[in-house]
Amino acid sequence: MMFCSRYIDGFATKHNRPSRNDDDDEAVDVEQGSTLFPSVGKPLGKPGNYVLRGLAKFQAHRYVLFNCSDVNPFFRAHTDEITSERDVSSNTVESIQHDKFKDWFKAHIIKLEKENGIGSINNDIRWLARGPVDAAKRYRAYNSRGYRFRPKRLDRASQNSGVVVRAKTSTYAAPDDAT
Repeated sequence: MMFCSRYIDGFATKHNRPSRNDDDDEAVDVEQGSTLFPSVGKPLGKPGNYVLRGLAKFQAHRYVLFNCSDVNPFFRAHTDEITSERDVSSNTVESIQHDKFKDWFKAHIIKLEKENGIGSINNDIRWLARGPVDAAKRYRAYNSRGYRFRPKRLDRASQNSGVVVRAKTSTYAAPDDAT
């Protein structure tokens, strides 16, 4: 029976059924949304409203700017601008970019829009320069690439919910730095 079920359409078994954490990766159409941030995965549960404020908003924006490949040319231009003004160490350059790149990027994009017109800048880059909106959606869980991500409060006591992110730059923060 199982052999035949693999070749009959519409007959579900444990062998041809999608996994519990299937997010239907093949159905994602990149052309519909943003080219920088394609929709990957599927949220679970009813969305709740959430307001990004202060430090969380600042850190989220900085994380996206520093990890988006389309922003790299602007990042290099900012590095060149810093190093052309004075002779500085790479740690100092990283520290300056950590603190000031967001504001420089916004001002630089506005300047380019005024000089070359709004159509000269990719829409995604323009919105990245403006920063995130305050309103966000929060979900109970999220399936992405076969894995389910949930908040710690929903995990079992034996659950290992640690996430490790490898840093690409050396640290330059002081213990009293808040951002």
